[in-house]
Amino acid sequence: MEAFLDVLRSYQHLGVIALVATVFLTPLAMRAAHRFGLLDVPDQKLKPHARPIPYLGGTAICAAWTLALIVAMVTGTCGWRIMLPLLLGGVAMSMLGLADDVRDVSPKIRLIIGTVVIGATIILGRVGFTLMDSLLAGLSSVVGLDLAVPAFVTVPVSVLIGIFLVLGTCNSANLIDGLDGLSTGVTSIISFGFFLLAALLAVRGYSETGDPVRLTLAIAMFGASLGFLPWNFNPARIFMGDAGSVLLGYNCGILILLFAERSGTVRWVVGALMLFSLPAFDTALAMFRRWAAGRSIFEGDRSHFYDQLVQRGLSVRQTVLVCYGLTVVYAALGLLLTWVGEHGAIIQTRYGVVVYVVVCILTALLAWKAGLTHPEEPRAPRQAPPDGD
Repeated sequence: MEAFLDVLRSYQHLGVIALVATVFLTPLAMRAAHRFGLLDVPDQKLKPHARPIPYLGGTAICAAWTLALIVAMVTGTCGWRIMLPLLLGGVAMSMLGLADDVRDVSPKIRLIIGTVVIGATIILGRVGFTLMDSLLAGLSSVVGLDLAVPAFVTVPVSVLIGIFLVLGTCNSANLIDGLDGLSTGVTSIISFGFFLLAALLAVRGYSETGDPVRLTLAIAMFGASLGFLPWNFNPARIFMGDAGSVLLGYNCGILILLFAERSGTVRWVVGALMLFSLPAFDTALAMFRRWAAGRSIFEGDRSHFYDQLVQRGLSVRQTVLVCYGLTVVYAALGLLLTWVGEHGAIIQTRYGVVVYVVVCILTALLAWKAGLTHPEEPRAPRQAPPDGD
């Protein structure tokens, strides 16, 4: 326990820097948004908030996150060889989101640019190169077979899977940004969970290069998102926009890949995936309902998990708090899958993979039982919609 507290004390200043910077930069972003007319105007459909709300909150989050990472590199907390590509990639993704906030970039262009940026980041930072090895090791432990594959196959496949995964987490964080304080609070919890997960590895002295990077990314995003939450919680005074939500998703996706630093670490990857379960579940649910209704899965609507809770009578704040609670539950399960006690792992790798699959199946069954998977029916515009991103 003392070793864990030592890790927390060693990195807490980075979280404080990100938090304080966000708290002070957010009002400046609000002023800039009002000055340049960058406001999210309600349309009673996908934007059901009651009044125009300024964008640009994501720029404050990005600046604070960047500041914390720069401090970590300058002070020698973590090396620049891995961190610098990750920092530049995150800033580039945030700027891509900002461009969409301001100019409404087409989804095709965003996908192309995002793929290039994430691919370059993964390759330059050498992030997740052993992801395929870890997945094969986990599968081998479950089926009891040796599934060895040469590196010239696993590395390119790992890069492709990594690009797809980070694009997916960016999209999920963006889609869950639908109510005041929802994405901000959920990713705050997830980021702190990632920090605890990284600390468990660091206590074991897992990697001199990887441990500091994981801890820094997690605590910096936790501080930045937590610092933005008071401004974004219902009733929100500012939205983060895509500049913020895409960066949050990018940070989560990169961290998941970083937990696959060496082959045979599938238990940590599974734990990280469990932490991100709520945004992933919300995205899958929305896409399934669109498909079931005969619409494009990429078509925007109000059929997300949180939308359905509001439609069933919960207030915006109640819905957000329910989502926070579910995120904590998934985070606890993710940490449990990786917890190592005095006599070894509490849950062995083979069972950890099985537990993750079972949790996914149970989540899907509960959603179906609760009627959350039914296709959305057309509804008349609401006269007094709740505030929301």
